[in-house]
Amino acid sequence: MIYVNSAQVKTCITIALLIFGEFLYAQNIPLTPEQWKVVDNENNQELDLQVTEYKGMSAIHLGRHEIAKLTGMTYENFVLEMDVSGKAMPGIGFRANNLWDYEFLYFRVFSGGKNDAVQYIPVFNGSHPWQLYNEPFHETTAVFKPQEWFHIKVEVFGENMRVFVGEKERPNMQVELLQKECDKGSIFLKTSFAEAYFSNIKIQALEKLFSIKEPKTQYKYITKWEISEQLQGSIHSQRQYFNWIKSAEKNHKWQNIEADKTGMINMAQYYDHPKESAFAKTTINSDVAKTVTLAYDYTQVLLISLNDKIVFYGRELDIENFMRVTDREQTLELSLNEGENKLVFWIRSDDEWQNQVGNPPYLGRKQAMNWGFTARLLEEE
Repeated sequence: MIYVNSAQVKTCITIALLIFGEFLYAQNIPLTPEQWKVVDNENNQELDLQVTEYKGMSAIHLGRHEIAKLTGMTYENFVLEMDVSGKAMPGIGFRANNLWDYEFLYFRVFSGGKNDAVQYIPVFNGSHPWQLYNEPFHETTAVFKPQEWFHIKVEVFGENMRVFVGEKERPNMQVELLQKECDKGSIFLKTSFAEAYFSNIKIQALEKLFSIKEPKTQYKYITKWEISEQLQGSIHSQRQYFNWIKSAEKNHKWQNIEADKTGMINMAQYYDHPKESAFAKTTINSDVAKTVTLAYDYTQVLLISLNDKIVFYGRELDIENFMRVTDREQTLELSLNEGENKLVFWIRSDDEWQNQVGNPPYLGRKQAMNWGFTARLLEEE
C-alpha cells in the first residue's frame, strides 16, 4: 500500500493548477530546441533552431524556406499572439495533422497597405492554393513594412478565424476555415522565399465562440461534379482528348465532389500527391434547347467539351492579378440540347509553371500547388 501525505497532495494540485492556469490565460512559449523543431521546407531535412537578437527582440530566425514546429501540444480553439518581421511571406500553420494538411495564414510584408497583404488558404496534400482563395473572402489589407516588427493576434474557434494586425480593435480578416479535415492539431511557423523572425509568442485557450461575416454570394455555382483519376502529359489534339476521356470513363474510378460556399473546386484536395491533370464532368439539364452563358475561371490550362464537342481550349495568362481565379473572368456561350447535357473540363494544374519559375519542391517533392476552377450559368441566377 502506498501512502501519500496531505502536503504531497497539495503540491500536486498546485502544480496542476499552475499548468492549467498558464494555458487558460496565456502560455509564453520558450524559444528553445525542446519546444521548437526546425525542418527545411525544400527537402524535409532537420535543422538546428536559430535564436537571435533582432531589432531589440529575442527571436526565432528562419531562413528563406524553413518551418519551425511547436512540439508537444495540439490546439483546437485558441488565441495566438506574436511579433513578426520578414522580407517576403512569413506565415503560421495551425490545426496541422502533419506538414501536408493544415490551415495556413501568411503575410505579404512587401504588400503592406494593399488588398493582398494578408491571405488565408486551406492546405490539402501539400498544395498551397493561393491563386484559388483570394479576394474578397481570403485576402485582405493590413499595414506593415518589410524587415520591421509588426504585432499579430489570431483567434480561432470552431470554423471561424479573426486576424488582427497591429493594435487594431477590429479584425483585418474574418473568415470561415475550409480545411474541414483538421479541427485540432499542432502549430508551426513558416517562411517562403526570404528569411523571417518570430518573437513574443503567446498562446491561450479560447472558450467562447465569436461570430464572423459568413462568405455569402448571390451567385448559383455549378457545385456537383465527378472527377477522374490523375492523368500525365498534355492534350495536343482533338483525337487525343477523345481517346483520353473515353479511356477514363471506361477505366477510372471517379469521385463525386462538391464546390465550397464560394463556388471553388480545389482539385488538389482529392489526390494524395497532386501532380498534373484530371477530368471533371457534370450534367446540365435543360427543359428546351437553348443557348446559355457559362462564366468560369481556372488555373492553369483548361479544355471544355459539351456533349462530346470541344468548345474551348486555353491557358491562363493574366498578369494583372497574377493568375488568381476570380468569378466570371471568362465567359462562353453553350448550346444546350433538350434534356441532359454532358459538360467536361480537362483541367491542368500549375506544375509546368512551378518548374518554369523555379519554385522549390515542397518537403522534398515536386507537386501541384494551384489546381482548380469555378463555374456558373448566368441564366440560372
